[in-house]
Amino acid sequence: MLSDKSRSDKVEMIKNLIRANNYKDSQKTYEQCMNVGISVNLMSLTRFTEKLELLDRADRSKRIEQLQKEKNQPSKALTYEQVKQRETAITFELGELKIKENRLMEELNELSKLLDSKQFN
Repeated sequence: MLSDKSRSDKVEMIKNLIRANNYKDSQKTYEQCMNVGISVNLMSLTRFTEKLELLDRADRSKRIEQLQKEKNQPSKALTYEQVKQRETAITFELGELKIKENRLMEELNELSKLLDSKQFN
């Protein structure tokens, strides 16, 4: 029987592998688990991946919401933890903006190609 410590360590390792694979490709995560000596069921791993993604998203949203509330409050001296949380929120927001920027650039490229090829007549 596994001790609680080793079981929780294995669960954390599985979570890290899932996150490293961006909650996608459960087969790859399954193979990585097997390579490090953790025996898992592929179907259970897939369900666990889906639930972990939902939990992580909810946690991220909650942290961002909390940071927004703190941002709207009068200025106070920030603790190290608050600074790290704000840094994470800004990084997340910048990532979303970068994705949107890339989509808009692709659309602009396509529109430019249409204008260059004069396909309107």
